[in-house]
Amino acid sequence: MLLSQNPLRASMIFCVAAMASLTLFTATTAEARGTAIVYTAELQAPVDAAQEIIKGAVIHCSGTKCIGGQSTSSPRTICAKIADKFGPVASFAYKDEAFDAEALAKCNN
Repeated sequence: MLLSQNPLRASMIFCVAAMASLTLFTATTAEARGTAIVYTAELQAPVDAAQEIIKGAVIHCSGTKCIGGQSTSSPRTICAKIADKFGPVASFAYKDEAFDAEALAKCNN
């Protein structure tokens, strides 16, 4: 008897496959929601709520506040790209370490 000829066996295999898929999907979405915020920026002027992917980091901006997750690029690059996309940056921090005035000036150029 072939697998397709036994409805109970076919149903059991389908259920196992569905459970495996559900488990993998749940783990993936939970991991995505748990992304740590490593970049914080304060813009000089408010913007409408927006989301951009900058050098692999998802950056959310609303009003004058921007936050973002980890990227493989340097914090200076992310800061400069935020300034390009959303406007001049008043303050910027990476993992709670704030940029000084000189670094902010480079970021905004």
